Amino acid sequence: MLTYASGRTWVVANRSHSRLIAAEAGARRLALFGETSIDAGRLARLLAQHDRAADLMAAAHEIPGSFHILHTDGRSTHIQGSASGLRQVFYTRRQDGSYAASDSAEPLARLSGATPRIEMVAWGMLHPGFDYGLTHGTYWHGVHRLPADQRLRMTADRVEAGTWWHPPAPELSVADGAPRLRAALEEAVAVRLATARGLSADLSGGMDSTSLCFLLAGQGARFRSFVEQTVDPNHDDAHWAQIAAREIDRPLTVLGPEDVPGPYDGIWEPGRGLVQDVPYGLGEPYTLIRNRARKTAMSTIFAATGSDVHIGGFGGDELFTIAPSYFGDLYARAPLRAVRGIRDLARLRRWSLPSVLRALARQQTYQGWFEEQLGSLHLPRPDVLGPGLSWGPQVRVTPWSTPANVEAVRAVAAAGDAGRTPQADSRSVHTSIAGHRIGGQRLGPLRALMEHQGITLSLPYMDDAVLEAALSVSRAEALPGTGFKPVLKAAMRVDATPDSRAGALSRSTKGEFSMSVHRGLARNRRSLLGLFEDSLLAEHGLVDIDRLRATLRDTMRPEYETNALELTVAAEAWMQAVAAAPAPAPELPLPNRRLASPC
Repeated sequence: MLTYASGRTWVVANRSHSRLIAAEAGARRLALFGETSIDAGRLARLLAQHDRAADLMAAAHEIPGSFHILHTDGRSTHIQGSASGLRQVFYTRRQDGSYAASDSAEPLARLSGATPRIEMVAWGMLHPGFDYGLTHGTYWHGVHRLPADQRLRMTADRVEAGTWWHPPAPELSVADGAPRLRAALEEAVAVRLATARGLSADLSGGMDSTSLCFLLAGQGARFRSFVEQTVDPNHDDAHWAQIAAREIDRPLTVLGPEDVPGPYDGIWEPGRGLVQDVPYGLGEPYTLIRNRARKTAMSTIFAATGSDVHIGGFGGDELFTIAPSYFGDLYARAPLRAVRGIRDLARLRRWSLPSVLRALARQQTYQGWFEEQLGSLHLPRPDVLGPGLSWGPQVRVTPWSTPANVEAVRAVAAAGDAGRTPQADSRSVHTSIAGHRIGGQRLGPLRALMEHQGITLSLPYMDDAVLEAALSVSRAEALPGTGFKPVLKAAMRVDATPDSRAGALSRSTKGEFSMSVHRGLARNRRSLLGLFEDSLLAEHGLVDIDRLRATLRDTMRPEYETNALELTVAAEAWMQAVAAAPAPAPELPLPNRRLASPC
C-alpha cells in the first residue's frame, strides 16, 4: 500500500504478479505498477527532474516494459495505462462521492455497488467488433473504461481525461526501422529476464513466438518452451518448433491433443451447471472461453517447471501484418500506384478487378464507415466478402441475435460516451492499433486466470516501445501480400550472429486450429446445449434460442459462426456467473483487487 504525504491511502496493490515501484519527494509521488526492471532510485531521479505531471509521465513512459504510471502532487492523481491497451484504466464514483480508479472493472463495481449493464453484453457479442475504445462504458453501470490513449486526472470530486498518446509517423524505411524495433524487443525481453524467478515460453514455430525465444536465448535465459500439437495432421507448428528449439538449444515440450483439455471442455457439466473452478473475475465476459480449461491445465504445467512468467507472442500479427486497407490509404495520394500495387494481392485473394477498383475509389470516412456498420448490423452476412480496403471488416450481429440485440448495440453507440474517432488517421494504422487494443481488452480474463495458477502471462509485443517501433516503419516498405512480416524478419537479421539467420525464422506458413475447434464443439455439444438450457441471454431477449440451439447441433457451420459462437458462450457464462455471485458489499476489502487508487 502507498500513502499520500498526509498518511491517507493512495494506492492498494496486489504485487504477487506485478512490481510496484515508487518514489516520493515532499507531497509528490510517482509509481509504476506492472512489468518493469527499474529501481526506486531512477524513479526518484525522474521525479526530481520533472515538475509538470505531463512531462514526468512522458519520461516514465520511455522506461522499457509494460506498466501503469501513477503520479500525485497531493491534490490530484494522474493515471495512465499502456497505449497498446494491455494495461487498462477503469474509474468510478463511490457512494461517498469520491472517485476511485483501478486496472480492473470488478473491484470498482464492488466498491460502488454497480449493477450489470446488459446492453454491453450485446456490444461484446459482435464479431468482429468495435471493442477498441469507442465507448467508455463497461459491463457495469457507473464503471467507466478510459481509452488507451488517454490519461485520467482525478481529484476528490471530479475526473477528467486528456489524450497523451498519438501513433508515430510511419516514415522510417525497413533498413532504418529494423534496428529500432530490434532494440525495443531486446529491452522488452531483458525486463522479463531481470524480474522473473523462472521463465517459460510459447514456441509455436511461427515468426512471433520464435523470434522472442531467439532473443531470450541470445540473452542467456534458461527456459522451457511449449508448443501445442493439434488433431490436424497438416498442422506443422510442432515441426517448426522442434527446428527452432534445436537452433537455440533450449528444451521443448510438445503438448499433444490428449495431454490437456480441448476446446469447450470443462465449461458446463450435467448436475453441476457452469463450472467455475478457476476464477478469472466478473469484470467482463471471458471471450477466449473455449480454451479456459486448456489454459488452466497448461498454466499448471508451466508452473511445475519452476516458471512464474510465461512469454507469449500475442500481438505480433497485429503489428507485423499490414492490412490491405493500406492500398485504400495509398489511393488517396497516388491512385495509379495503388491500382498497380494491389494487383498481386487481388489475384491471391481472388478479388475481381472491378470490385477492387470500386473499393479503392470509395474513400469512405471513418465516421461514414462506422455509421454504415451500425445501419447494416441486422443484415445477413454476405457469402462472399469483397476487398477489405476500408476502416475495418463488415460487422454483423450473429444469425441468432434478436432485433433487441441489434438495438442494444446501437444504444451503446448512441450513448454520450461513444466516440466516432479512429485510432489513427490512416486506415491501415488504425486497423493495427484497433486489433492490438481489442486483444489487450480480451486478454485480461486470460491473464487473470493464469495468475490464479501462479503464472504471469507476459507479452513483449504489447509493450508500448515495441508498438511504437513497429508503427514507425513505413507501410509502403511492408506491403501486404508481398512477404511474411518483413519488418520483424529484418529486425531479427540486424546483427550478424548465427541465431539471427536461423532457418526456423524462415517459416512462411501459419498453423490454424479450426479442426480442433470443430472437434471440441462436437465433443461438448450436449454440455453447450445444457449451458443454454435456461439461457439468461434468451431471458433478456438478446438471442433467438431456437436458432442458437440449431447452430450448436449443426456440424457444417462456417468459420465466422464458429468464432461468433465463442463470444456468445462467453456472454452466457458471464451472465450466469454474475447471477450466481453474492451481492456486492460496498467498501469492503476485495479478494481479487489488483490495483486501486482512491482519491
